[in-house]
Amino acid sequence: MQARNYGQNCSVAQACDLLGERWTLLIVRDLLIAPRRFSELEKRLKGMGTNLLSKRLKEMRAIGLLCDSAGQTHYKLSEMGRNLEPLILDIAKWSLTWVQPTADPDNSHFPDWDLLALKAMFKPDPTLETPILARFNVKDWTAWACVSSTGYSFGLGEPSATPSVNFPCYVFSLRHSAKIFESLPDSERVAAKAFFACFAEA
Repeated sequence: MQARNYGQNCSVAQACDLLGERWTLLIVRDLLIAPRRFSELEKRLKGMGTNLLSKRLKEMRAIGLLCDSAGQTHYKLSEMGRNLEPLILDIAKWSLTWVQPTADPDNSHFPDWDLLALKAMFKPDPTLETPILARFNVKDWTAWACVSSTGYSFGLGEPSATPSVNFPCYVFSLRHSAKIFESLPDSERVAAKAFFACFAEA
């Protein structure tokens, strides 16, 4: 039992007992994208502070959300933690649909967060015969996303196969898809159009 809890015999309340502490779900978000070093999490969770991050990671390991990191340099989610992905995706989709985005220049933003948001908006296209592998590249940031008739996957760094389309932009720039589409070579436009069709508009 957590030190602070709602004291209710209700599955929603008991889940909130474990997940409701500030920053917990944001740590889960970052670790769903990739395992992270402590220093990486500290950089990405602006305003959290070293002591609170250490405390929260310890608590998350104690309740089973993180793998035992003895001798490891990266924090990563356990099976229990990875099974929070549908919840995180539903929160992202709800926010993209209902919450007015802010443009506060003081707010931090990491481009790989949008890979997860893209997964939240994925809608399978059963007519898609061949998977489409999209590569994103801006300066020293590279990532990929692959869509098929049944699923969506993504990762950081170079893809292991030849991309169907190379987007010279961050994921969030796909909101301006017409402009991006025009920048692509003719040979990639068909793949780009099919890629765009796999996502619901917020």
